[in-house]
Amino acid sequence: MTTPRTETYERSNGPLHLWKPQRRYSRRTVTIPDGVSPHVKLVFSEMSRQGRRYQDIETASGVQRPTVKAWRAKNEPSLPSVTAVLNVLGFDLIPVPAAEVIPTGAAADLAALSSKLGKDMTETWSAVVSFAAAQHLAREAAAQKLATIDAGTAH
Repeated sequence: MTTPRTETYERSNGPLHLWKPQRRYSRRTVTIPDGVSPHVKLVFSEMSRQGRRYQDIETASGVQRPTVKAWRAKNEPSLPSVTAVLNVLGFDLIPVPAAEVIPTGAAADLAALSSKLGKDMTETWSAVVSFAAAQHLAREAAAQKLATIDAGTAH
């Protein structure tokens, strides 16, 4: 007889979405609830797909297990909570504007880029925002490193 997995996620294991636990023998999956918002469905479908337990999510995100369980039926998650949980599952939560509110010149450029990438406008917008955020973070990190170097040479 095989025993179920006893290995538990810890923050020292790195990002939860990259953690590969030993296979469970008695596999129970998280079901996807009906009548909830799309981002809540995404949380539960990814938990199921990745084989993540509520305990893993709580440890990695800091959002308590009863809070996440309550999203299934009665509570709508707060923006910080759902963002934290989606982040540990390997997702970013970013707003995507409707095509009608994108400035005309930008919409045409975005449509052309979407066509080149073979993606829809939503996927393209998401990629552009992710790229811009990564560039911004890289610039901030570089500025901090330069400030540290300058502080070291000033002595």
